[in-house]
Amino acid sequence: MLTELYIENFALIDRLAVTFAPGLNILTGETGAGKSIVIDAINVLLGERAGTDLVRTGAQKAVVQATFDLADCAHLPPALAEIGVEPEDGLLILTREVAREGRNVARINGRVSPVSVIRRTGDLLVDLHGQHEHQSLLREEHHSAFLDALGDDAYQGLRADVAALNSRRSALLRERHGLRRDERERLRMIDLLGFQVKEIAKAQLQPEEDAALQSERVRLANAERLHAAASAVYRLLYEGEDGRSVLDALGESELQLSGLARIDADLEPLASSLEAASVHIADVCRELADYRDRVQFDPERLEEVEERLELIAALKRKYGETIAAVLAYGDEKRAELHQLTHHAERVDELTAEIAQIEAELSARAAALSERRAALAELLSAQLQAELAYLGMPRAVFRVDLGRAPQDSGIAVGGERVAVTDNGIDLVAFHLSPNVGEPPKPLARIASGGELSRVMLALKAVSARGAGVPTLIFDEIDTGIGGRTAETVGEKLAQVARDAQVICVTHLAQLAFYADRHFLLEKVTEEERTMSRMRALARDEQIEELGRLQAGGRVTDAVREHVSGVLDEIQAQKQGTLF
Repeated sequence: MLTELYIENFALIDRLAVTFAPGLNILTGETGAGKSIVIDAINVLLGERAGTDLVRTGAQKAVVQATFDLADCAHLPPALAEIGVEPEDGLLILTREVAREGRNVARINGRVSPVSVIRRTGDLLVDLHGQHEHQSLLREEHHSAFLDALGDDAYQGLRADVAALNSRRSALLRERHGLRRDERERLRMIDLLGFQVKEIAKAQLQPEEDAALQSERVRLANAERLHAAASAVYRLLYEGEDGRSVLDALGESELQLSGLARIDADLEPLASSLEAASVHIADVCRELADYRDRVQFDPERLEEVEERLELIAALKRKYGETIAAVLAYGDEKRAELHQLTHHAERVDELTAEIAQIEAELSARAAALSERRAALAELLSAQLQAELAYLGMPRAVFRVDLGRAPQDSGIAVGGERVAVTDNGIDLVAFHLSPNVGEPPKPLARIASGGELSRVMLALKAVSARGAGVPTLIFDEIDTGIGGRTAETVGEKLAQVARDAQVICVTHLAQLAFYADRHFLLEKVTEEERTMSRMRALARDEQIEELGRLQAGGRVTDAVREHVSGVLDEIQAQKQGTLF
């Protein structure tokens, strides 16, 4: 459950630290005191988008942090482990920082985590019912989500299989449709790709060929100069210009030093060096002679190299910056050309694969539909019982399942029906709040108060099976009052026996049932407006309940009445009523 919440520099809240209790936590306060800001902060913490306008004026960042105690939630650690999250000493601390400038940061137990992981973690920890969530009950496309949330692990696995198969089918259908589109466009692409592939293949490019050609071009363009220079150096070293070459001079010098070395041994290394130099220069002369003989001025070869380099440059301008890129482009376009020229074969392959996928999808979707029908009957019975408790004893609630015929759908039970990732069923909640009226879609007959009670009934049912430890209701009391409000309070107290409940309300009838009552107030300090939140002691709780109930000045009579009701409800909660 959520044990501690810390909010800093978030909208009107400068700093708030609160400790929640097990059971039913009630939040009240004047309009504009900041009740919704607290819910907004929790929403941001759980992964909702956070704009910089949420950062309190004058601050650089807003911080929201929550500590969850999972000691009594043995089912959660395995589910958290699947998304790479591990509690530490049974605790999980989620943190979200919203910067006025720069990036936002999300952390789990102090380690930076993607917001997507925070969001998935939050889904396991908190079920938050916002002020306007009950409006989703008016849209039938959302009804399947309410129903499916009640399914067990096997049900969810079957639903995931259907979603995966349908996703694969959709991808195959898109590919086949693409192959069957405009024949003229296909033929145009075949011509274009065929030209490109042939042009690249005809060039017979070799990796790094351009570098080798550029070197050869430089040699060919300077052939005469290279030949003359090599010849001049050869003559200087081997032949000499005055009858004495460098080699001759080295040989004579080495001979004299060798003779002197027999007199003075210190000259022996020098003689050896001259001998080695003579051998090395003799090798140089031989290689120079070979090089000189190989160097030839070949205008035809130079022209061939120039043309080849121009061809390579043209291909690189069209297909890639390097020869490797040009070759890779050719391979890619060759594969595309093969697909286009063999599209009939691929269409046949796709058609066969689609048929196989649809057969499996049909079987899984039919099985899911059967499971969903049983779940719908169970939810109908449970919701009708909950609504009776919530002041609608003659109401009839029904979950209807239907299918939409579609020629392009899948075959199920002898007909083709539309299919989505959610299966083949159209889920619709129908309600008859009054005797003698047939059940009709919620959007056509339900009032705000009736919608609130339907939503609370759904949450009460889901709380028993979903395993989410904390439920948050932001003004679940919309459109209700009187005895109905009292029954809603009783139901919240019942739900709070199975899960922690945090509820924002403006009705005393609900607030009477609090296990811990918090007050939000707007105060002004140093010319700044800010929200404060604190847990109420009994005498403070009586004052606040009196304000909610009386709507004005709280008299001694009001206090006495409120105190008596509190005592009575606490006695009921400790008795057998709940």
